[in-house]
Amino acid sequence: MLARMTPLSLTPTFSLLLHRHRRLVHSSSPSFTPVAAAGGALLQDAGATAAVLAGAYCLVLAFETLTEREVIKQNLSRKLVHISSGLLFAISWPIFSTSKEARYFASLVPLVNCLRLVIYGLSLAPDDGLIKSVTREGNPEELLRGPLYYVLILIFCSLVFWRESPVGVITLAMMCAGDGVADIMGRRFGSVKLPYNQQKSWDAVLLLSFGIFSVGLDVSNSKGCFCCFTLDSSGVPSNY
Repeated sequence: MLARMTPLSLTPTFSLLLHRHRRLVHSSSPSFTPVAAAGGALLQDAGATAAVLAGAYCLVLAFETLTEREVIKQNLSRKLVHISSGLLFAISWPIFSTSKEARYFASLVPLVNCLRLVIYGLSLAPDDGLIKSVTREGNPEELLRGPLYYVLILIFCSLVFWRESPVGVITLAMMCAGDGVADIMGRRFGSVKLPYNQQKSWDAVLLLSFGIFSVGLDVSNSKGCFCCFTLDSSGVPSNY
């Protein structure tokens, strides 16, 4: 009698119950459609952009206040803004989503600052605090030179390299950490001047190289502050 029994899984009744159970489980489980995922990435990128914009504004405002109250000198304030703005912008990249549009949201931050520099540089609106904190001599037209080139490089690195190549982060390290620290320390401790430029020193050149090398090591470290990507054994980003 046992040899004539049909396996339970082959009986019509059990098959019907199993089919209904699968339909019930499938209908009760959450479904993540591509549209929903895109909407979540959009909200994440919009929130990240707003947060970074607010942080950038507060950073510049803090140095403006310190300069106006003569807590720090104008030249030091300018260099501290130069160092911190770009590096903090690069550190913020991981909070954006992995969508293709994330880089465009991130580039809005330096773009807004670019528009501010153009407006105040052309004297279309006054902002004495900003001018004192990021210019050498307090001339509004200076905003259309070094500071404007600075934010244009931020836009370029975020749009072209983003988190797909360490070239962008290393470029920002050269411009921000290397050049900024070299200028501050070189002015204070620089003793051996370059033969072709007496306003520069070998001390500053060495500090520039050290700053770039330090951030380069951080990029190659998977747990580093500036590591926005995963590098393989040859030092090339796995998604590059």
